[in-house]
Amino acid sequence: MAERRHFEEGGAGYARHRPTYPPVLAGALAALTAGRGQALDVGCGNGQLTVLLAAEFDRVTGTDISADQIANAEPRPNIDYRVEPAEASALTDGSVDLIVAAQAAHWFDLPRFYAEVRRLAAPGAALALVSYGVPELAGPAAERFRRFYWGDIHPFWPEGRAHVEQGYASLDFPFAELSIPALVIERDWSFSALAGYVSTWSAVKAAAKAGQGEIAETTMTEIAALWGDPGTEYRISWPITGRFARLD
Repeated sequence: MAERRHFEEGGAGYARHRPTYPPVLAGALAALTAGRGQALDVGCGNGQLTVLLAAEFDRVTGTDISADQIANAEPRPNIDYRVEPAEASALTDGSVDLIVAAQAAHWFDLPRFYAEVRRLAAPGAALALVSYGVPELAGPAAERFRRFYWGDIHPFWPEGRAHVEQGYASLDFPFAELSIPALVIERDWSFSALAGYVSTWSAVKAAAKAGQGEIAETTMTEIAALWGDPGTEYRISWPITGRFARLD
């Protein structure tokens, strides 16, 4: 459980700097289900996907173990945010049409979570474990950014990060699988936007805690020099991957 501590603070930073999912993702997930009554976003963080699901379902519950993340979640009239573990929901048996975990399932106790999924699932419900993969930066700093991720800072990522890098391909998933259309998150960011995002990485925080904060500081200085005008925007993209199933 120690790895989960990375995300229990910094909800304001996550809300300000993390990339948001495209609305088409919520539509693709809703299309997997037989009903649109209730969705459950587990490990919802500050609610980036939760608010998109609210446009597709009558009711949405967003849960996270971090009270700080929940405190920074964006409200909607049909969203109920709760501080709860993924493995124990207060929702009733057979009441949920979509259970989704976005960029979170690799921290769960999966056997317990899957037992909870089966308890909660309504007839024709769907399960989606969503992940956005390793970011790719365009422009003159692209190669330096790539070396920063895979080289300089990579040893400081928590163990579960490997599942994200593999698109959850190695994650235990004992269900008959479905697929969704290929999707990607794309943003055009200035240097300050990129720097804010990097500051939220658990690996950067771990390096600083280990007394090696200069790794990120030095790299971002080098990237700034390559960037040129800090107001110039370059494209950064994250592939959306995951595991999907209908729970008939």
